[in-house]
Amino acid sequence: MPHIRIRAMTESQVRSLSQVLPHELSKLMNTPEDNFTVEKIPTVFYRGGAVVADGEGDPMIEIHWFDRGAEMKATAAQKVTELVRGVSRSEYIAVVFFDLPKSNYFENGTHF
Repeated sequence: MPHIRIRAMTESQVRSLSQVLPHELSKLMNTPEDNFTVEKIPTVFYRGGAVVADGEGDPMIEIHWFDRGAEMKATAAQKVTELVRGVSRSEYIAVVFFDLPKSNYFENGTHF
């Protein structure tokens, strides 16, 4: 926890991000780096009736986490956007946060 899910990026791009996103975000959030997961969500995007190839669409990065406040969201979104720009040519990068209530999160069958 946090869980990072990435769409519209190539395997290579996500692999590259998986080397830097947990490290950089762990420093911002004061959360151990090994608590992060990075996942590539296979997605098919369409534009004008044509399939948009991975890496050619607009990346969407979802961050599922326990709420850390608006200021931390803005700081994390800036850092994620900066790192994605380093591996993507896309002009538009979306970062979307999903705040998980701790009461809904279990690890190994035990309430967090």
